[in-house]
Amino acid sequence: MARQVLPLTDVKIRKAKPKDKVYKLHDGGGLVLYVTPKGKKVFRFKYKMAGKEKTITIGDYGVFSLAEAREIAREFKKDIFAGNDPKMKKAIPDEISFKKVAEEFFATKENSLSEGYVQKQRRRMEQYAYPVIANKNIKDITKRDVSDIVKNVKNVKTQNAKGGDKIETSKRVYTLIKQIFNFALSSDYIESNPALKIDIKTILPKQKTKNYRAVVDENKVKKMYALIKAKDDNVFLALRFLALTALRPGNVRFLRWEFVDIKNGMIIFPEGYMKMKRAFRLPLTKNTKSILNKMKKKNKIAKSEYVFFGKNGKNMSENTLNRVHDRIGVDHTAHGWRSSFSTICYEHQNEHGFGYEVIENQLAHIVGNASSRPYLRSDFFEHRRKLLEWWEEFLEV
Repeated sequence: MARQVLPLTDVKIRKAKPKDKVYKLHDGGGLVLYVTPKGKKVFRFKYKMAGKEKTITIGDYGVFSLAEAREIAREFKKDIFAGNDPKMKKAIPDEISFKKVAEEFFATKENSLSEGYVQKQRRRMEQYAYPVIANKNIKDITKRDVSDIVKNVKNVKTQNAKGGDKIETSKRVYTLIKQIFNFALSSDYIESNPALKIDIKTILPKQKTKNYRAVVDENKVKKMYALIKAKDDNVFLALRFLALTALRPGNVRFLRWEFVDIKNGMIIFPEGYMKMKRAFRLPLTKNTKSILNKMKKKNKIAKSEYVFFGKNGKNMSENTLNRVHDRIGVDHTAHGWRSSFSTICYEHQNEHGFGYEVIENQLAHIVGNASSRPYLRSDFFEHRRKLLEWWEEFLEV
């Protein structure tokens, strides 16, 4: 007697947790959901043709709903009944919207890029592209459509906008749209990429080189830190933690409690949360431990997965951190603390005794060239702890 399979439900799929190895959840009729160790959930269709077992990947759960996956599986079974191999037929609808393809693209990036980066990319499409082409068939989108979106970026008012010509944002929107169309091309949704036909230099004005606003004067840096230290609300504690560690703002905003090990004096960021896609160990100091303990007490009520949480336990925006500097009257950004740290640490090398490799490792930069990098395997963890203790003492005085 054949084993009965209970059909899947959306609740069961959402509750499926990753394990050490890939495992399968059967829906029946050949439709199977694969759950990977990274938590990715993929629909596949299993069948036999001419005595051989075959599998077709339908796509990620979230991109395809359970109902859509079942409908595609039914179409495959009709092909098999008619004597046709469904693997020879694309599992692609005649019409698929730009937004559907974009969300499928983002789903493929969630396991290889940081959560904050993927969210920022998705937000760019929501702000600039989706209002124009979200529901448009991706096959019908033209070079003119893409060009108009890119040129119109400067006219779109967003919550985080701080004036200026937004040329860099326009370039990033163009690059992202081009990547989405490349993904659509490789997925056989389209025959050509309309964004490749655009010369971005001809449709945007030249841009002046612009660096992050940063205070590097030692006395001004100390005064700025003192103003931040004066308050103990979540935003000021997050900014103080950023100042003391020289982390990228996104690493502070998306810091999760699961990464924190106060007892052993470290935080371990998985590679997917770092810009350079390498795991990063952050040594903790007396004051950074104190900040984490304060946030732990605050989190007893919020019960947020994030260390520095905002409203409703969600992560803070980068603009929230940037606005603090505006409020205290300094021309500085959250990212500017990395420049402050780097500049002052290099100027005081004789005092703290640590060189290029230690400073750059703390900034989570790649150190060395292609030839030397394979031999430089240390992350200078304890040296960086001592450097951060020196930096902490410098700021606290």
